[in-house]
Amino acid sequence: MNKEKPLNATFPTRQLPPGTAMCRRWYATQAGQATLAAVQATVTRMTADVFGYYALETGVLAGKQNFLSESRIASHFSLGTVLGESVSAVGTPEHLPFDFTNLDLVVASHALDCTPQPHQVLREIERVLVPEGHCILIGFNPFSFRGLGQLRYWHRRKQMPCHTYSTFRVREWLNVLGFEVLETVSVGFCPAFGGEQLFQHTRWLDALGDKFKLSVGNVMIIHAQKKVSNMTPLLPSRKAVQVLRPGIVVNRGAGRVSRKEPNNVK
Repeated sequence: MNKEKPLNATFPTRQLPPGTAMCRRWYATQAGQATLAAVQATVTRMTADVFGYYALETGVLAGKQNFLSESRIASHFSLGTVLGESVSAVGTPEHLPFDFTNLDLVVASHALDCTPQPHQVLREIERVLVPEGHCILIGFNPFSFRGLGQLRYWHRRKQMPCHTYSTFRVREWLNVLGFEVLETVSVGFCPAFGGEQLFQHTRWLDALGDKFKLSVGNVMIIHAQKKVSNMTPLLPSRKAVQVLRPGIVVNRGAGRVSRKEPNNVK
């Protein structure tokens, strides 16, 4: 069930970022379309048992692909990058227009790939999620046919419009923020270069990768859950020793402790 709600938030308009345009061009290929269908099926399965009130889609595919069409969460929002698209608001994943601990689920498609601040994106997701909330990250896999295509930027990596990070690296970032990684899936094993003929001759790679759960697919999907510590502070096990005993008073003028004697004692 999808219940899109508009947000009362405004952001400056801007052109389509180069990284976003590059990702969308890749998904427009035949291999990209097949991979997108596999991503949709995987996200639908991962979110089948996720319940709550509010869910957010952000990143490159927000407004282009509805990953939460079958989600059981009541209200869905989408945060796009350009005005005119079918989104609830326009902004960036680095600055989510939500208050602390308000969302039950965040689906971020290539939000880490197309930003110079991937740590900030993860911090924002952690900030807006409720305790035990869920996060699904969709990103390109550097150890794949798609990752091989990035080698042409090896000598000018700062000019790369889209960066890729390994699953191991993203899992480390999530662990630092207190997330528990529940599942990691890799999909889309066919090369996007070579045109339709090469794609048709390599379709068997998808069946092989799905069967043996290979981790060399073009796209990786990471499902994580925000964990909050429930530790209770321990009280001191030893009672404090009394410094003054009953019947003892402090003589501030003399700077010493003296015993208080009854007046009738001579």
